Amino acid sequence: MRKTVNKFMFSLACGATLLTFIFFLISDYFVVLTTPPVALRLLILLAAAAANALIITFGVSVFDPVVLDALLVARRMNRLENLSSPLLLRLSTEAPGTYHHSLNVSDLAHKSAKAIGTDSLLVRTAAYYHDIGKLSNPSLFTENQGKTTEKPESDLQDSVLTDSAHAIISHVAEGIKIARKQHIPEEIIDLIAQHHGTTTAGYFYQRAKNLGIKAKKADFRYPGPNPLSKQAAILMLADSVEASARTLSKHSDEEIRKIVQEVVNEKVSDGQLKKSHLSPSEIEIIQSTLEENLVAIYHQRIEYKKHAKS
Repeated sequence: MRKTVNKFMFSLACGATLLTFIFFLISDYFVVLTTPPVALRLLILLAAAAANALIITFGVSVFDPVVLDALLVARRMNRLENLSSPLLLRLSTEAPGTYHHSLNVSDLAHKSAKAIGTDSLLVRTAAYYHDIGKLSNPSLFTENQGKTTEKPESDLQDSVLTDSAHAIISHVAEGIKIARKQHIPEEIIDLIAQHHGTTTAGYFYQRAKNLGIKAKKADFRYPGPNPLSKQAAILMLADSVEASARTLSKHSDEEIRKIVQEVVNEKVSDGQLKKSHLSPSEIEIIQSTLEENLVAIYHQRIEYKKHAKS
């Protein structure tokens, strides 16, 4: 957003300067050839100055609303990326697991966006808020539950599984509601809406299949839409790989790289990234960036032997 505003202002200034330079060049050529009186020379200079002022005034009057709106959004974005914002403080208190997941996703998404040269500020900020819908029922989500025992299969009947899946899926719609209530910019709301695309709540769908329950895959899908921008696609991938990495029993470099490759390949083969405008080479760069930074997050520390007490 800031880059767009700066480019526009720079282009306007360059255009006004160029036109003024051309005007002065023509007028100087006229002066040299005709040698007019001093009064006419002053008149020419005044006309050049007036033309310059008119060009700038016209440009600002036409584009001023756009520039002001862009500046307001950029300022709001900067305020939202502050971790002390009331909504993020609430997330850290009521859903600490989701909050830490969001911080990791933000870091992964930010670095991936920078790697392909897209809007990293938007991606980083949206990642902080992408799961705020979980505030409606934080304990429903595993990252906020701590160690829990799995429900016996007899309790996971058709209606229970479907209801649980719908409750999980609804965090996207709940997030949009909360975001609109808090006047979060539409650019961020779009990414909240798209960060799961039309993927399937895989755990519940697979569980239903394993139990022999007749279930339609459509009943376990997120409503979408699929990512419609590079930023939304990056958020989807960063969110998925971070969540998948948490399930690994061993966080070796090899296992982390394998899980990232699986997630990226799954999203591509499922058609989730078709409308994101990401090129195959950009997807490769994002995958590589996610691998490197997930490895850094789960870097294996050296275990130092405890010294025997003397």
